[in-house]
Amino acid sequence: MRVLIGYDGSESADAALADLQTAGLPRQGEALIVSVGEVVMPTSLIGSEVVGMPVTPQSVKIALAQADAGTAQSLQEAKELAEKARARFHSYFPDWDVRAEGLAGWPATELIQKADEWNADLVVVGSQGRSAVGRFILGSVSKKVVTDSLHSVRVVRPRVEKSSDTPPRVMIGVDGSPEAEHAVRAVGNRVWPAATEVRIITVNDGTAPARISRVLPTAAEMIRSINQQAAEAARMMTEWAANELSAIGLQVSVAIKKGAPGRVIIEEAQKWKADSIFVGSRKFSGALERFWLGSVSTELVTGAHCSVEVARSATDQSAS
Repeated sequence: MRVLIGYDGSESADAALADLQTAGLPRQGEALIVSVGEVVMPTSLIGSEVVGMPVTPQSVKIALAQADAGTAQSLQEAKELAEKARARFHSYFPDWDVRAEGLAGWPATELIQKADEWNADLVVVGSQGRSAVGRFILGSVSKKVVTDSLHSVRVVRPRVEKSSDTPPRVMIGVDGSPEAEHAVRAVGNRVWPAATEVRIITVNDGTAPARISRVLPTAAEMIRSINQQAAEAARMMTEWAANELSAIGLQVSVAIKKGAPGRVIIEEAQKWKADSIFVGSRKFSGALERFWLGSVSTELVTGAHCSVEVARSATDQSAS
C-alpha cells in the first residue's frame, strides 16, 4: 500500500498522522510525507504599480530576488516539517518504508500532482491548515483534494482521545452505486484489529413524485420507478456488504434511515461515535457541476465530526 500524507505542521496534520493507527493500514507499506511551502510573490512590484511609482529594471531584479529568497526559505521549512513528520510516522509504523519531500507551490495542486506521479493508493490530509485567512481566501485544501484528486482521500479531524485498546468504529455509506461498492471494498481490504465494529448505513432521501403527479403523471411514474430501483440496489448491496465484512471477522450492524443522506450520515456517525466514515466518490462532469451541486462526500468532509475516507477504484485513478 502506498500512502501519501500532506503535512503542514498544524494540529490537524498531527492528528492525521495519529489517526492512521486506527485506519486499518497493513503492517508493511510505503509512505511519502509531503510538505508544501508557500511560493513568495514579488508584491513590491504590485505595490509600486498601485501607487503609481515607476517600475524599473533594477526594482524588478530586486523584487524577484527577494521573492526567490522567500520561496527558498519556505521550501527549506517545508523539508524540515516533512522530515519531522517522517520520523513521527515511522514511530507508529516501524516496518514501513517512509520518505519525506518538501515542495513549493499551492498545497492542493502540489498534493494532487504528486499523488498522480507517485501513484498513491491513498492521500491523507488534515481537515484544516495553519492559516485561517488562507483557508477563507483560497478555500479548503482538503475539500479541493477530495473533489479534484483521482485517488482515494482520507480527511482527518482531531478526535477525542480513546484508549489504544478500544477497537475502531467504522461507518460505511451505501447507496447501491458502484462508487459505494468501492467504499465497502476499501474497508474489506484493510487489516483491522479484533472486535472492530462496522456500521453499514443506507439513507433513503425521500424523493417523492407526489407534487408533480397531477400535472406530469408520466414523469411521476418514472421517478417512482427509479426510486424503487435505487432502494432495491441499496438493499442488495447492504446485504452483500454485511455478509462480506462479517466473513472477515468484523462486527457488522446495519442502519436504514430516511432523510438527506449527508446530514443523516453525519448525525448517525456522531450518535454512534464513529472513528471514521467511508463513502464512495461522486463523479462530476465538470467544474461547474462540482461548484453548484456538491456531493455527499464533500458534505461529509465539511461537516462530519470524525475522519472521512472517500474511496476511489483503480479505474478512477487511471482515468487521467
